[in-house]
Amino acid sequence: RVRELGIPLFLSSQVTGTLGDERGRLRRVAVRSALTDIEIEADLLAVSGGHDPNLNLHLQRRGGTTYDASIAAAVPTDPLPGQSIAGAARGARTLADCLRDGADGARAALAGVVGLRAVHVVIPEAADTPDDVPSPLTRVDAPDGDETRSFVDLHRDATVAGVQRAVNAGVRHIEHVKRFTLVGTGVEQGRASKTNAGLLTASLTDRPAADVGTSGSRPPYEPLPFALMAGRARGERYDPRRTTSLHAIHEALGAVVETAGQWMRPSRYPRLGERARETVARECRAARERVALMDASTLGKIDVRGPDAAWFLDQLYVNAIASIPVGHARYSVMCHLDGSILDDGVVMRIGEQRFFVTTSTGHAAAVVEWMEEWLQTEWPERRVWVTSITEQWATIAVVGPRAREVVANVSPGFDVSSAAFPFHTVRRGVTVAGIADAQLARVSFSGELSYEISVPWHEATTVWNALLDAGAAHDIMPYGLDALQQLRMEKGFIIVGQDTEALTTPHDVGLGWMVDKEKGYVGRRSTERAANRRDDRAELVGFTVLESDEVLPEGAALTRVAGSPPMPIDGHVSSSGWSETLGKSLGLALVRGGRRRIGELLDAPLLDGRVARVRLVSPVQYDPKGARRDG
Repeated sequence: RVRELGIPLFLSSQVTGTLGDERGRLRRVAVRSALTDIEIEADLLAVSGGHDPNLNLHLQRRGGTTYDASIAAAVPTDPLPGQSIAGAARGARTLADCLRDGADGARAALAGVVGLRAVHVVIPEAADTPDDVPSPLTRVDAPDGDETRSFVDLHRDATVAGVQRAVNAGVRHIEHVKRFTLVGTGVEQGRASKTNAGLLTASLTDRPAADVGTSGSRPPYEPLPFALMAGRARGERYDPRRTTSLHAIHEALGAVVETAGQWMRPSRYPRLGERARETVARECRAARERVALMDASTLGKIDVRGPDAAWFLDQLYVNAIASIPVGHARYSVMCHLDGSILDDGVVMRIGEQRFFVTTSTGHAAAVVEWMEEWLQTEWPERRVWVTSITEQWATIAVVGPRAREVVANVSPGFDVSSAAFPFHTVRRGVTVAGIADAQLARVSFSGELSYEISVPWHEATTVWNALLDAGAAHDIMPYGLDALQQLRMEKGFIIVGQDTEALTTPHDVGLGWMVDKEKGYVGRRSTERAANRRDDRAELVGFTVLESDEVLPEGAALTRVAGSPPMPIDGHVSSSGWSETLGKSLGLALVRGGRRRIGELLDAPLLDGRVARVRLVSPVQYDPKGARRDG
């Protein structure tokens, strides 16, 4: 069949060498048969390690193999529990099948090579009839007899001499030979070398090939190609573009969009002729004085359920979770093992054995992985199931003094008063805008009266439009991330990763009050270390810019006043902006020993050579008693 395709076929032959030109390019290949030596003109030499069954899953489960001389390859021994092996995977082929498919495969694989004129196939010690059992020739000596030039693994440059050294050192098991010589440890996982390595080891140790077998492979058997990794850095494919179910509405409203945790989120909704600062000021006024709404669908949302769900979350968060009553919520923080903050969010208990956990947009995937790691490695016996539902539920925040009226309008029959529905409570199954399975929560990231409405992803447009209609009398308007940043800065609310550093603990950002001193949690031992409780650590404080409306760049250094350069840096600006509500430039900063330095003046050197002076203040600069939270 191969010859009918016009492919020269050299049976019982071996490639003994190659010849190149002065530039090192391949030009000819030397082939030796029992009858003669010939040279074949060639631009490319491809080498096969045999035609083995695909045993990768079997080997990765530590399944055994044995050498089958009838097909010149390893085949599996008895299947492992829960495993079935059928067809070609158990060697149900003839040698003729292997040779034919190998030749056809070589031709097909090489047919697309640019400038290819012909394909030649050289097969050692093969037979012309399928009934003959070959004695495969697995070793080709270098012409000068130098075994350091007889390669077993071309990828690892492992040679016959290397296998011989392993045997001389007393290595006998094929897995030990693999590690001694590195045969089969490359990205091709031994596909071109493990059969020959096993046969060579058997020959050098005077054992049957079936007693030696072949080495295993590790996952991933099929490695990621470099092209796939490079593909992420090509133009629009640099990173996935994730959009919420309300994205088309944001575009229709003319939103300026920015990327946040791979999500395309509106930063502001400018009107004709408005400057950016004017747009943000208008949106902030709406939230502080009337009512505004925001697409908060990108918040990480995790369903945690099971008989041990409360116990499990108690281990991860610094405050008590198991004591949250059904229908209530609690702002919580989780830590790394070193006591530094991993993420913050709201844990809502929507059933005796079920929690609706929210995370920051940028840490949603990391928190799910963190939960799964502890469940799978430390507490696998615990009956807890963790499911990411970020893209199953859309969330819309309704914020401002008139928020209660707007929400009451779209959820008739549900009492949204502070007495019936106080702060940090949650209700599932509320009918909102005609949608019966909505979730309503009283939480706030602005300091104002606020409700978060969560509905199935595809229902978000219905709710958004209903809220706009219900709030039209109050001049309701959407607001974006820029306004959100300003609102939360005025209240001293942190964003993990922006207002925290790699070693920042809950105590450093003023959240020590929430740490439960009676229970353990991941990172507690590190949090309590003396080094993590020093009074000269970088602590979160607020600041205001004096005698100027200059908005400091985030990351700007803060130094002592009236010093001479070079000045030691006492801290840096983590969040900064213009407060329309308070009429001044303010922000948050991490400052060494910051809490005991409230009232102190510091300088912020700017890139243009000017220096802005700031006063350290409490992080909470707006409504410090929280009176506006309940409307």
